[in-house]
Amino acid sequence: MRIGIYGGTFNPIHNTHIEIAKAALNQFNLDKVYFLVAGTPPHKDTAENIDDICRVEMVKLAIKDMNNFILDDREIYRSGKSYSYITLSELKEEHPDDDIFFIMGSDSLLNFSNWVKPEVISKCANILVAPRLGDDIETLKEKINEYNSTFDGNFTFIDYSANGIASSVIRERFYSEEAVRKDMSPNVVNYILEHNLYNPCTYSYDDILRLSEEMKKALKPGRYVHTLGVATTAYSLALKWNYPAYTAMVAGMLHDCAKCISDDERLTICKENNIPISEIEYKYPHLLHGKVGAYFCGSKYKVYDSQIAHAITYHTTGCPNMNLLDKIIFVADYIEPGRNKQPRLDILRTTAYTDLDECVYMILEDSVTYLNENPDMVDPTTIETFNYYKEHKKEKR
Repeated sequence: MRIGIYGGTFNPIHNTHIEIAKAALNQFNLDKVYFLVAGTPPHKDTAENIDDICRVEMVKLAIKDMNNFILDDREIYRSGKSYSYITLSELKEEHPDDDIFFIMGSDSLLNFSNWVKPEVISKCANILVAPRLGDDIETLKEKINEYNSTFDGNFTFIDYSANGIASSVIRERFYSEEAVRKDMSPNVVNYILEHNLYNPCTYSYDDILRLSEEMKKALKPGRYVHTLGVATTAYSLALKWNYPAYTAMVAGMLHDCAKCISDDERLTICKENNIPISEIEYKYPHLLHGKVGAYFCGSKYKVYDSQIAHAITYHTTGCPNMNLLDKIIFVADYIEPGRNKQPRLDILRTTAYTDLDECVYMILEDSVTYLNENPDMVDPTTIETFNYYKEHKKEKR
């Protein structure tokens, strides 16, 4: 067999990565191309606030309908720095009778002689080089001729139309210029949005400590303890479901930030800031604490992430088609360690880490049962959300 190995950080993977792989597949009659997701290379920081598993998941989504493309995630599980010579040696040992072709960008070619043990890499594989837009082709040709006379294996160009698409540009402009999203698979775009990747609003443990002190002042002691429970549960769920963990923890820390103000204050804030008030919220103004809390995020606590505000708005009622953070906060508020009166909590706490949508449905089911026993307190949004997830559950079956 003829096997292509396409290594990269894929942070994120975009259409040019796919085009290069397809060009190599066709030009060199490859049987398959492995997308080798880089672990921690010695020459760059791959993370940039993105979990390794998120890069793996994006590659899976980008190539899922392409039979000749295969994910290889071995490097992200390797301890320490990942050197290409180690991976290529492993692959050659796994495929001793196959021809291996290592795909790299022209920037990597120019620095190849400075890599660790380049002679081992070139002995294990032929090197296929993808030029980039604006490259000095003559310089690249000279470098290829030099390496062909210096190293084993064969160095040659991949014939494809280079363009200016770059992962760094996508990361920088994803939220400010939606046009860059067309350079990726729609599945990858949706994953980035759902998992809140590359958002310029990022948070650290220092933010958690700051907001914890703010909540200690703003909330009654019992509500503050509950808030800490929600924040830590949200952090744990975020780790499980590959969402930025500190972002989830900030949302958990602020979810009840408007809980301990008076009903009159909540109504006044909504009226003064054109925050809509439903009939049930006029009757029971305490239900407005989510909407007012979302407003407080930016106005009072300098937290400007729109996903956080949205999750806080709906953390009690839920809403149809909740995004991932919405679900995390909705569930964390219900199952945090201090809760002890809700039914089937042990089942819910287990299900939250195995099927988040199922957990959301079960909580809504219990909430609707409770509200049916207290009909004057029914918020139509909760009923609408329950009906949405009831249909969603049927469709999943």
